[in-house]
Amino acid sequence: MKKPKKFLLFTLISTTALIAAACGNEESNSSASASESGEQNSWERIEDSGKLVVGTEGLYFPVTYFDETTKELTGFDVEVVRAIGDKLGLEVEFKTMEFDGLLPALRNGQIDVAANDFSITEERLEKFDFTVPVKHSYGSAIVRESDDSGITTVDDLAGKKVGGAATSNYSDYAKEQGAEVVVYTGSDTVLPEIVQGRVDATLNDYLVLIQALEQFDKPGLKLAENVKFSPNSSGLVMQKDSPELKEQLDAALTELIEDGTVTEISLEFLGADVTKPVEVE
Repeated sequence: MKKPKKFLLFTLISTTALIAAACGNEESNSSASASESGEQNSWERIEDSGKLVVGTEGLYFPVTYFDETTKELTGFDVEVVRAIGDKLGLEVEFKTMEFDGLLPALRNGQIDVAANDFSITEERLEKFDFTVPVKHSYGSAIVRESDDSGITTVDDLAGKKVGGAATSNYSDYAKEQGAEVVVYTGSDTVLPEIVQGRVDATLNDYLVLIQALEQFDKPGLKLAENVKFSPNSSGLVMQKDSPELKEQLDAALTELIEDGTVTEISLEFLGADVTKPVEVE
C-alpha cells in the first residue's frame, strides 16, 4: 500500500481526538437502547440493504483522518472497516462526527458500528458488543525534551498537568495517578502547550504518540520511553445484543488477521504489527 500524506489540520490531541479514540470512556447517558432502536442491530437488515453504516471521527491521526491530497477519509480503523466490507460484500458508508457523539449515535441507531480505536473495557462491554480485537497496544506519554517534564515513570504523573480530552480513558488514568487534566479542544493544540510549559504531558497509545511526534516535526518534545501502562485491546463497537452482526464481523475480521491484511494495514498507518497482545514490564 502507498503511504498516504498526512492531513495537516488533524489533531492528535484534542477533546474529540487524541486521548479519546483508543480511549474515550463515557458515551453519554442517552436512554435509547438496542431494544428501543428495533432492528438496528440486525444482520439481516444490513445484509438486505447491502450497506454498513460506520461512525468515526476523522480527526484522530493515524486511526481516522482525511488525507491531505485526496481529501478522502482514511486511517487504520477506516481501512480495516473497508476491508471487512469487501469481505462481506457490503458498501461501507462512513458518517463523521465528534468523538463524544459516536457511542450515543450507535445507541440511537444512527450508525451500525463505531470505529475509532475504542478500547475494550468491562464498563463498555456492559453496554455494547465488540468485535474480536483489531489492535493491541499500551499507553505512554509525550513530554518536554529539555527536562522530561519531570516525568520519567508513571509515578511522576502525580501533581502534573496533563492535556487531553474530557471523556477519555487516558484522562481518567492521569487523574488516578494524581495529575490535573487540562481539557483541550480544536486542532493541533496540546503539543505546543507542552513545549511552552503550560501543561506537562499528554497521554495516549504509544504508537499514536510516535506518529504525533513525527507529524509535529518540531524540536522540544519526546516520547517518555519508561512511561508504560494499561496494555489494551481495541475493536469495533456494536449495539448490545447483536449476536448475528458480531458473528459476521468477527468472522471477516479473523480472516483478515489470519491472511495478514490487518498486519499490512497496521504497518502502513501505525508502523508496527498490532495484531498480537503486548505486555508491559
